[in-house]
Amino acid sequence: QYITMDAYITAAGMVEKLGYDAAVIVEECGDFNSMADVFGSAGQSVAYLKHVLGTAIRFRDAVSRKKYAQLLEDAREYIRENYRNEDISLNTVAASVNLSPNHFSTIFSQETGRTFVEYLTWVRMDKAKELLRNTTMKTAEIAFAVGYRDAHYFSYLFKKTQECTPREYRTR
Repeated sequence: QYITMDAYITAAGMVEKLGYDAAVIVEECGDFNSMADVFGSAGQSVAYLKHVLGTAIRFRDAVSRKKYAQLLEDAREYIRENYRNEDISLNTVAASVNLSPNHFSTIFSQETGRTFVEYLTWVRMDKAKELLRNTTMKTAEIAFAVGYRDAHYFSYLFKKTQECTPREYRTR
């Protein structure tokens, strides 16, 4: 009973430190008055403890997602504004959001489902497709305009990601 009560109080304190009102833990897990039912058997106590700890973890994860949402939006904005720069890198984007490159890489991949390089390539290819559709620029000019100094490498990446060459894309 003491362990269960301590876990409940600790979870409530943690939820409060996350910025929630302690009442949310009461709504989710009940209050002390309803705990008598929990102590009927060891199995009931274990199930209740799992519920309390699971609830606290769920609130923690929700706060974590909110915390990283703005950071990731800032990083995406930085990429959209700087994709033309051939020197853009994981390090420069991580620095723009004040994180270490390793930590940023981990967060970015977990939250977006893509690596930084995959996302940057996607942004560049999306802009390249727009330029192919709406301009008469040469492939080498488009490569330069989207951040690649080597037109052959650009064409290689374009074909790899779009499953056609830039020329084929334009004629479609």
